[in-house]
Amino acid sequence: MIYYPLIRGRQFDLLALAGLAKTLSPSIVPIIEPVKDLPSLTRVTAAFAQARHPLFVIANPQVGTYGLLETPRHRVAYDGTWVRAARYFDAQPAALVIATTTAQLAALLPDQPVVVPDAARFRAAGHPQAIYLSDHYPTRAATEDYYRLQRDFYQYPQAQLSGAGFADYPLSSHWYDEHGYPQRAIALHLLYQDRGMLYLRHFTSVNNADYQNPKVKFFEALAPLAPWLAAHPQAATPATAALLELGRTQHFPGLGTVRRLQLAHFMTVMGRWLDD
Repeated sequence: MIYYPLIRGRQFDLLALAGLAKTLSPSIVPIIEPVKDLPSLTRVTAAFAQARHPLFVIANPQVGTYGLLETPRHRVAYDGTWVRAARYFDAQPAALVIATTTAQLAALLPDQPVVVPDAARFRAAGHPQAIYLSDHYPTRAATEDYYRLQRDFYQYPQAQLSGAGFADYPLSSHWYDEHGYPQRAIALHLLYQDRGMLYLRHFTSVNNADYQNPKVKFFEALAPLAPWLAAHPQAATPATAALLELGRTQHFPGLGTVRRLQLAHFMTVMGRWLDD
């Protein structure tokens, strides 16, 4: 089973992918949707080409500002082998198509790899190359609500999955906001295995009455990580080691770096699960 994470091209998500290019499981083939004209976009495509690891980049992105630019400064170099073009359904050919309606799906040839929503009407169509796209987020109305229920189911065992592959928006949603918005709480969302299934463990700050002191809230969220890892050693990754070191040195690197480490952890655990 191949996993196709659909990742919007924010800077720290791209940096996480670039850092993983040489070690990423062959069962993970990222799909990047460029959203901003960033040098990290060409950095990650170059890293995957050098690592000879397949990567798709959406040539007609539907969110963000990148697709509105006539001549972006940082253009994707598609090589047709490792860095290939994906497209939301249109009249142009692509190695991978993203279809959003059953009419679009019906217009494709049976041998066309296609990403479709994980919904009954798309499954009923029975396309042999369908990759089913799920949206797992958000599961709480506000970040501080993750403190109340700290574990979420994420994915069934591989034997129960159907299609030519599966896809989702790792640690994100299909809803895209160019700017985001402040939260009172800080939360870490870490993927882990349990009896062949995948779960997310949420580590959330405690004192969330206002929007102040993100550094303090980061260390509040980080405090339970070490004892939890002692009870779940299979969840340890280089990213969790980096998080623990931040706690040991009491260094808050900013939320962008925290996001990068969470995504790196997610991909590492997902790769282990796929390769087991």
